[in-house]
Amino acid sequence: MPILDKLLEDVGGLIVYDNTLWGGTVAWPEEDVPQGKRPLRLSVIEFNKKIAADDRVDISLVPLGDGSTICRRLR
Repeated sequence: MPILDKLLEDVGGLIVYDNTLWGGTVAWPEEDVPQGKRPLRLSVIEFNKKIAADDRVDISLVPLGDGSTICRRLR
């Protein structure tokens, strides 16, 4: 993921992403999300999937508020 390459240049580097649960809407059925919020919701879901699948990093989700994800580069 290019953003990880740029932001986490060094092994052991750490970054925290905020709003990764986006008010819980990432877990809601699509039809329950207001029409105007659906595009951003889908972007957050796609980001979460990509970072979870990246084996170069270790992630921890902090489910407080809108959620934060702590991401540490392993290799």
